[in-house]
Amino acid sequence: MPETTDRKKVIRIAGLAVSVAGLALVGSGFLRFVRSVAGNAIEGGPALTRYAEYYRQIGHYYARGFTTGFFTSYFLMMLAVIVGSWVDEARGARRAARAASPAASQPIIAARS
Repeated sequence: MPETTDRKKVIRIAGLAVSVAGLALVGSGFLRFVRSVAGNAIEGGPALTRYAEYYRQIGHYYARGFTTGFFTSYFLMMLAVIVGSWVDEARGARRAARAASPAASQPIIAARS
């Protein structure tokens, strides 16, 4: 049985590492998106004088922002599911150990003063 526990722990730690790395990448992408929109740093040069090209570039930037937001929620959900299942399993194990302990099965006698 310890092999299963060790394997689950390794898988969870690997999942947490992927989740944290993904959140770091998404965070840097989000900062680039915010900086480019806030600074009005739109690539395209003189071609942006035409309205169609301007709106195409704006759409490109907002699509990048949408993609960044999607992956932010994905990696946050991945993190929440892994941590939540780990905590739930630890609580269940503690509850089972408490129920199985011999001290829990004996009645508590209140001392009278």
